[in-house]
Amino acid sequence: MLRACTICKILTDKKKCPVCKNEDLTEEWSGIIGCINPKKSKIAQNMKIEIPGLYAQHCISYD
Repeated sequence: MLRACTICKILTDKKKCPVCKNEDLTEEWSGIIGCINPKKSKIAQNMKIEIPGLYAQHCISYD
């Protein structure tokens, strides 16, 4: 099952975020954004995505 990082929103099946190394991941997410070329994508720039990958559009963190 894919989990979303609560900081950068990348989707991963690991226990730690491969982008920002955050360990707070959530299964409560919706919407998938696939980003191939973040430098040319207005959506990626708006979401502050710098690394290609799959990202959650929304995610919930229970702190």
